[in-house]
Amino acid sequence: MRSRPRFLMLSALLASSTLLSFASAQVGGLRAATLAQPALSTFKASGTVLTDASGATVTLTPKGAYLASADLRLPTADVVQAGTLLNALTGQDFAQGLSDFLKRPDVQAKLPQGLTVTADAFDLKLQQQADKALTLNISLHQLTGFRVVPSSRILGDASAPIVVRMYSDLQCPYCQKAELEAVPKVLKNLKTQKDVRFEFHQFPLESIHPNARPAAEAAACVEKQGKFWAFKDALFRRADWQSMANPGVIFQGVAMGVGVKLQQYRDCIADRGGKQSVDEGVAEANRLGVNATPSVYVNGYRVANPYDPASYQALIDFVRAK
Repeated sequence: MRSRPRFLMLSALLASSTLLSFASAQVGGLRAATLAQPALSTFKASGTVLTDASGATVTLTPKGAYLASADLRLPTADVVQAGTLLNALTGQDFAQGLSDFLKRPDVQAKLPQGLTVTADAFDLKLQQQADKALTLNISLHQLTGFRVVPSSRILGDASAPIVVRMYSDLQCPYCQKAELEAVPKVLKNLKTQKDVRFEFHQFPLESIHPNARPAAEAAACVEKQGKFWAFKDALFRRADWQSMANPGVIFQGVAMGVGVKLQQYRDCIADRGGKQSVDEGVAEANRLGVNATPSVYVNGYRVANPYDPASYQALIDFVRAK
């Protein structure tokens, strides 16, 4: 996955951190899989509350068969146990990062009031209580504030309540991998799921892909003639244009191949008629904090693995659950 520099975001402060990609989260996954975690083997369950001999509790909030969130309460502020449970409930290796984070003087000063941390695909809310207990809430991070894209970049019912949004760069090799290996299977699966639509959001990373912007603007010009999906697919199936000093000839050939009116396409390219659409996509991604391509979201929840169709479906099922 190609990305811009990423930071661990805190309310009121920033702390740089290296995080593993969201791979096999338990929060957001099946509740039964969470209960089978070895880290929870010493806990006794009473409904949705798990308790161990030390008095530590894990309270699970279900969403159908899935786990919507988890609340930890550690009476002795045991950082080691907190890290172990955090790893089990996220499927991530956050333990050392949590330990280092909690040792920081500025964090210690804010803990009594509470801190909210966005760590990759999760929101973590930490607070030290008056009795010195450490509480930690874990939930999936959900982006909001997406802009409306034109119907020409939507597959499925434009009013469908579940939305798969892909932020992509036409020159990105990781996007190409996702497009060739995962997206066709995802779209095939979605044909029978009438409550889901698929959107494509332009996000060229111009600082590392010099031909990404021209490709995106060419795609926007083709989109004006209703041929966006065919053009996008055709570009991802080839790589000869990616290192060219002037790939415009390739773009025009591909545009002709998908059936656009040539003079209308040429006029759009000459006038940079696709620039505003691409600018809006880049501005949206930057505003939302999207920093990598491909980045895929289902109703604002980040898809764990954009190269694995099962990861898309897992979040669709999570969102759909009551």
